[in-house]
Amino acid sequence: HDASQFALVGHSTGCQNSIHFLKYGQDEKELVDRVKVVALQAPVSDRETEDEDHNSEFIRHAQMLLAQQQGDEMMPRSAFWAPITASRYLSLLDVNGEDDFFTSNLTDEQLRERLGHVSQRGRRLDLIAVYSGKDEYVPSFVDKDILLKRLVKAMNNDNVEDDEDDAESGECKGGNARGLMLEDANHNLSESEGDGARFVAAVGELLRRW
Repeated sequence: HDASQFALVGHSTGCQNSIHFLKYGQDEKELVDRVKVVALQAPVSDRETEDEDHNSEFIRHAQMLLAQQQGDEMMPRSAFWAPITASRYLSLLDVNGEDDFFTSNLTDEQLRERLGHVSQRGRRLDLIAVYSGKDEYVPSFVDKDILLKRLVKAMNNDNVEDDEDDAESGECKGGNARGLMLEDANHNLSESEGDGARFVAAVGELLRRW
């Protein structure tokens, strides 16, 4: 209770947790206001990762359970790789689900609605979104460079200019949020040498500002 400043570092689903907390943590508003640095490593979309045809049947099943006020009921084993409730299944895998923050086919307006609170008026917060160029959980049809720029732009309420990109460092900048592309990195930074160190250094740079 004595700490005055906090940093959040999220990996994969932890990125969604961090964004969700900043948006919906109203019961802990004082704690939310103390968060000064957020690092998102591998902010990928569960909805885009999973097979859409496979999902559709289970989404209908989950929606039925939710309509019957049984959102805490477990989904069938074949629905997901881990045990999951109907409400959690929809939050991750349904269009416009509560955790549908990073999907490439969301419009710019939809992304802004989901992510614009990061730079809301009156909040001083530094955020970095670190994307992996060879993330095995991102489909090949997704242009990762374009998506990262769109995510950063949405987090900054569109206050990002193209000429603020730094091609040499892989950063896109502007406003409170910035993005960093690690071109050869996989999902958890375990394959290409030096990616983990670059991520830690980028987070350290933000921490030093505070």
